[in-house]
Amino acid sequence: MKVLFVSRGNGFGHAKRDLLVAQRLIQFNHEVIIASYSSGLQYLQRVYSGQLIDLKLPSAGSSAERTSKLLDLIRCTQPDGIVVDEELLVLPIAKSMGIPTCFITNWLEDEPEIVGYLQMADQIAIVDQQDHWMFGAADSIREKLNFVGPVVEVPERTAAREKKIVITSGSATLVDVPFFRKAISDLKGETDYIKLVYSGTLTKSLQRLGDETTQFIADPGSFMDEVRDSSLVVCRGGHTTLWELASLGIPAIAVPRREEVNRSNIVYARQMGKRGYIRWLEESGMDQGLIAKYASEILRGQTELQTYAYDGTALDRLTSCILESFFLTLAEESL
Repeated sequence: MKVLFVSRGNGFGHAKRDLLVAQRLIQFNHEVIIASYSSGLQYLQRVYSGQLIDLKLPSAGSSAERTSKLLDLIRCTQPDGIVVDEELLVLPIAKSMGIPTCFITNWLEDEPEIVGYLQMADQIAIVDQQDHWMFGAADSIREKLNFVGPVVEVPERTAAREKKIVITSGSATLVDVPFFRKAISDLKGETDYIKLVYSGTLTKSLQRLGDETTQFIADPGSFMDEVRDSSLVVCRGGHTTLWELASLGIPAIAVPRREEVNRSNIVYARQMGKRGYIRWLEESGMDQGLIAKYASEILRGQTELQTYAYDGTALDRLTSCILESFFLTLAEESL
């Protein structure tokens, strides 16, 4: 079977999980093509040696341009099934061409337009746990939903944690500047700890804010190696990052982006906070010194967070969900 992945290019999280599933499908002798763009494509170009297509799309843009390029992609590749990682516009195109789809997501919406798209998917795989799930779901798509669990790649844990704090926003943009400024400032009091700031394209503009205990890193390639033995991570709360940290047992403080910037980030933080995996605060809480307060409590053992027992079975469930949605749909069409 020829399987096309259309992987959302915002950040690395989509690319990471899509790569894991693609590798599993290749092991099962399926032909796999991955199409992505922006930072997701950059990640895949570093780590994936298989068929990879650059969609040449910006992180956000006109629906007309995206639809045109996605239509060209599907016509060119002629897949038997499509794994759609949060690229909603693929769903009506695939539906009109009779190609089965499995939609992968870590969020849901009950807004009518979004629900209209989701109804076109054959199956919807939610890479999260059902307990403390806080996104709404329309009744019309409930029978399509499959909670497969978080799909992450977890490196081997180190025996001891080093005295370092990692500060990251994932794919840094200008809206993250206040977060970096406040996190760097609040953590200067932790003089026994090295602060590693993964600031991406903001690195030059932020360097003047550091001190002798602060190191700025533009290339995200070393992120997981540094995180796996760190004492604390202060982050924006991307879905994949939060589950990676919970699986490693690394304490984290999340400061999600404002709802008008990213509606999902704050829900991820609430969910993970409710499960006991992280501490979190809204952006407005930064001015109240909460980053410094929470960091002090965690580093001094006054706050203990839970570790998620990741066993890899979520990848098996996701792979099965994808293949079942393809085979069932193709079988029905052949009758």
